[in-house]
Amino acid sequence: MEQLLNNISWKQYISTSIAAMVIYYAFISWKHYRSEIRKVINRVTGKSKNTLELPSALEYQEAPVIQSGETFETMVKETMAYAQQPAFSGTAGDLAWQLRQCIGEASDEPFAPAELIPKLQKILNDYPDVAATKDREKINALVVRECENTGTALLSESEVDLWWSA
Repeated sequence: MEQLLNNISWKQYISTSIAAMVIYYAFISWKHYRSEIRKVINRVTGKSKNTLELPSALEYQEAPVIQSGETFETMVKETMAYAQQPAFSGTAGDLAWQLRQCIGEASDEPFAPAELIPKLQKILNDYPDVAATKDREKINALVVRECENTGTALLSESEVDLWWSA
């Protein structure tokens, strides 16, 4: 029995044991803490965003739950009322069409609200006569709704209202 262990020195035994432990714990860590490890690596290397993750605005949201007193028909009516587009005429109609077109084009590109917002501001500033009409609030609501529906940006109506004078 003594001859079996004589061929291995203590140094070889300890280094092999340490190597096996490092490999084992690296595997377990990678298996259970992969996302955290990637975040730390990205932070150390200077990459601020992981391209594999979706922006929070584009993440899946659960469907609304029907309350006990609420029927399916009332939910459909509320949804349809929300989805209906206000009718615009004249210059406001042209403005609405251009805004929808611009937001639709931005929905085909990667999520970049910083690039979309200046385009929308320019379009709004091209129609100063609409800014003084009652359609201004409808246009603001249209921009917010279209951006939300396409997932291009999360905006508020008050934020969009500030763009008219910018």
